[in-house]
Amino acid sequence: MLSPRIEDYLEELFLLESTGRSVTVTDLAERLKITKGTVTATVQKLVELELLNHERYGNLHLTDAGRQKGMTVFRRHEGFRAFFHELLGLDRDHSSEMACSMEHYVDNVTEERLYALLEYFRKARAEHQPWVDEVFLAIEKPILIVPVPLTLCEPGSSGAILRLTADEPLRKEIVNKGFVNGAEVKLISSDEQVFICKIGHNTFELPLNEAATIWIQQPSKS
Repeated sequence: MLSPRIEDYLEELFLLESTGRSVTVTDLAERLKITKGTVTATVQKLVELELLNHERYGNLHLTDAGRQKGMTVFRRHEGFRAFFHELLGLDRDHSSEMACSMEHYVDNVTEERLYALLEYFRKARAEHQPWVDEVFLAIEKPILIVPVPLTLCEPGSSGAILRLTADEPLRKEIVNKGFVNGAEVKLISSDEQVFICKIGHNTFELPLNEAATIWIQQPSKS
């Protein structure tokens, strides 16, 4: 497994190589905005990994393995950038920043499905499918429903129970009190150890260990 930093080097070397000009340590340092000394140390590591050839005091040349890895990282970057920009409507710079964060942590299957989704979306947009506009409208004005444990709800707030995460036999005890999926719960007050809430006309005092297992569905504050 290569570190994200090593993959960044390979991606930049691949991009520099694709311009058709010779690549030097100075070029790479300028591209990555770091010192030549730092680049030299990493270049040596790449040579040891047989991902790069370095002429003494001269040019850098990716090996076939290094070139393949550099292309893979670049391709994944482009896939995520397109996903954030074309599907989520984020601006190009932010999309690229997000892609840089995620390009190192995706496997081949995920990459293939990402590109399949992109191509499906692009085809639908080219055909002026009506659902494409509906997707953009939904993304621009999202109504997020975020589940949170009862322990993170504010007094006075309410919501439907989405799930219970307690193990048995505690789960059965909580269900027997009426805390079941879909039930509407209102948190009356809490002191970090005891949570007073209502379901219908019934009021309960739940200890922390029980309240933490009851997840409520609430609209996002954002």
